[in-house]
Amino acid sequence: MIVITGRPGVGKSTVFNSVIKSLKEHGYSVYGFYCPEVREKGVRIGFRIIDIHTGDSGWLALSLEKSVALGYSSLGKRIGRYVVLEDDVIRIGVNALRKFYNSSNKSILGIDEIGPMELSVDELRKEIIKSLSLAEKALLVVHRNLNDRDIVEILNKKNSKMYVVTEDNRNKIHMELIQKLLT
Repeated sequence: MIVITGRPGVGKSTVFNSVIKSLKEHGYSVYGFYCPEVREKGVRIGFRIIDIHTGDSGWLALSLEKSVALGYSSLGKRIGRYVVLEDDVIRIGVNALRKFYNSSNKSILGIDEIGPMELSVDELRKEIIKSLSLAEKALLVVHRNLNDRDIVEILNKKNSKMYVVTEDNRNKIHMELIQKLLT
């Protein structure tokens, strides 16, 4: 398992997307999800959750103002100034992970990211743990302060290799990660 971490904005998701694209080009099926930020007029309003395999998407979280403006409940779990939209998270994230562990043996698990928003949804957290337990190959982006005991334990048990993305390595690290996942 390959684990990517680093400070916010350093390029973890760019590296993740580059590696996933290459794996698909090499004929691998990649299952899981990624959570890109969404901006309006330069201001971050939330995060999508997108199924890597199908492209299906929903909202992981929206700013309180935007969630109200779009007609979502403002009563969901709050992470900072964001409201986590559990129904979308379960519909997209949980189903994406279930597709992974019901897939062929040439499948790779991809998750960007395992962080506070994703782990705040109990059902998604359980599916992340199950998927990590079953995965032989995975590319994961984890929050730099990940402290979920169960997830850390699985990553340690699986001898995961941690890579810290920096400004110095972000443009070349993807080649090393691809090689590790293809061997």
